[in-house]
Amino acid sequence: MKNLIVFAVFMTVGPLASAQGAQAYFNQSANYYVGGKNAEALRAIGEGLQKYPGDPKLSELQKKLKEEQKQKDQQKQDQQKDQQKKEQEKKDQQQKQDQQKKEQEQKDQQQKDSQDKKDEQEKQEKDQQKGQEEKEKKQKDQQNQQPSDEEKREQDKKQREQQLSDKLQQMKISKDKAEMILQAMKNQEVQYLQQNKRKASKPKDRNKPDW
Repeated sequence: MKNLIVFAVFMTVGPLASAQGAQAYFNQSANYYVGGKNAEALRAIGEGLQKYPGDPKLSELQKKLKEEQKQKDQQKQDQQKDQQKKEQEKKDQQQKQDQQKKEQEQKDQQQKDSQDKKDEQEKQEKDQQKGQEEKEKKQKDQQNQQPSDEEKREQDKKQREQQLSDKLQQMKISKDKAEMILQAMKNQEVQYLQQNKRKASKPKDRNKPDW
């Protein structure tokens, strides 16, 4: 490519070549250019144009080199922009991943806190239920331990009978005889109540005093 540019410049301005001194600068610049030393080539061209202003070969070669240098600079800038763009995209992607990770961690923490709260509430409800069941069981056990009214009456009856039996033994009275005495007392009590009931049913004589 470089050889073609030099050849094109040479063919374009060949018939118009200046003095041998300008040609020497052109040859030196062309050698630098072919060797990839653009900066040295431009410097040699600049020196030649200072001594031989307006030399067509040097001017044309300078123009070609500057255009190529401009293209290279533009490519370099484009590459730098692409590199910066890639780096920015990578940075944005990393920030996005970090943000997503942070949001996921917050979400996981919220779920954990919610689950812990739910577990604690369930534990409290179970403890309350267990406490209530134990309380009811205790009350039921106490109720089962306490005798019923019928049992109490039966126990009182047995206790009275035992006390009566003890007294009869102390008085040396048999149980049958004691029952006969009790039955006679009961009959007398019934007769007394019936007599009082008949007296109360008769109309009082107002002429007689209450006593």
